[in-house]
Amino acid sequence: MLRPVQLDPGLIGQPLPWDLRTESGVLIAAAGLVLADAAHFQRIAARALFREGEEGADDAPLTRLVEMATQVEASLKDPQVGALRALVRALLALLRSDADACLGYACLVQLARPGVGHALRVLFITGLLAEQLDFTESEQESLAAAALTMNLASLDLHDRLHGYAGELSVSDRAALRAHPQAAVDSLVRIGVDDPLWLDAVRQHHENLDGSGYPAGLSVGAISLAARLLRVVDYYCAKIGGRNYRPPRSASFAFQELFGREKSHLDNQMAVMLLRRLGIYPPGTLVRLANRETACIARRGQGGVARWAVSMLDARERALDPQQTRDLNARNHAIIGTADRQPGWPKINWMAIWGYG
Repeated sequence: MLRPVQLDPGLIGQPLPWDLRTESGVLIAAAGLVLADAAHFQRIAARALFREGEEGADDAPLTRLVEMATQVEASLKDPQVGALRALVRALLALLRSDADACLGYACLVQLARPGVGHALRVLFITGLLAEQLDFTESEQESLAAAALTMNLASLDLHDRLHGYAGELSVSDRAALRAHPQAAVDSLVRIGVDDPLWLDAVRQHHENLDGSGYPAGLSVGAISLAARLLRVVDYYCAKIGGRNYRPPRSASFAFQELFGREKSHLDNQMAVMLLRRLGIYPPGTLVRLANRETACIARRGQGGVARWAVSMLDARERALDPQQTRDLNARNHAIIGTADRQPGWPKINWMAIWGYG
């Protein structure tokens, strides 16, 4: 599977260690080509570059993601401003190194307790969209910190509700309505004074029509960061699995966003989300026309899924090795989504993105 690569200026005057390709697999520069000078390096490095993943790669972003998820979980138990900001910067750097892998792997694998895993998914998607909204680097960090800590004071409640399918009790409903302000109170106690961070957390359940909570704000009083966080939080809640049901499809989540939630949430943010992720975002399990089961690996132009990796054949036996499929080919076209089944053989999910 192709994976992104960023060229190091130290390669100037040295032979390339691997073939460099476009996202569609077209060869740009062959292994062994010597980058003659800085101008030659800049001409090649200016493009989006990919190379074939290597089995057993030890520099995998996904390995670092697993490690950082553990650090995030520990930091949210005993939050400190400096540690949270350092984690946020590291997670955003990871996202920039391979966004598709971070988005997809975080959807497929339980990296941490449910509430923390949800926050990580929201952080990655808001990070992807914040760049498009021209947030400064500092603003992107503040928004990512808000995504990570929006449920800081209610993680135990969110974990418990993750496996709860019935009606909420009166006390749980009251705690949910209070949790944005409770999270802000916790952040202020540890020294957070960043207005973007605090406002985004405080307002991440406010609705444009004034029907949200805790303050019942309407569109003009809700910050841009909070409106983005609200849409992504809702989307991730819909596509996230629960103990009592498998994950919903992105298509279902967008039907809700553009349907019954249209008057509540920022439609422009929802449109941007659709255009960046598409209806088959990385990590989506699909059935192909040849009856294989595959995982969407890479987005193409406009968020349209372009590449998938088949893990199971038509009889749900493991493919070894896994096979990269061009979704533009007729026999590899998507015919529907798939739910993970208990009887499936063990799958190396990191290998979907060329790692592990």
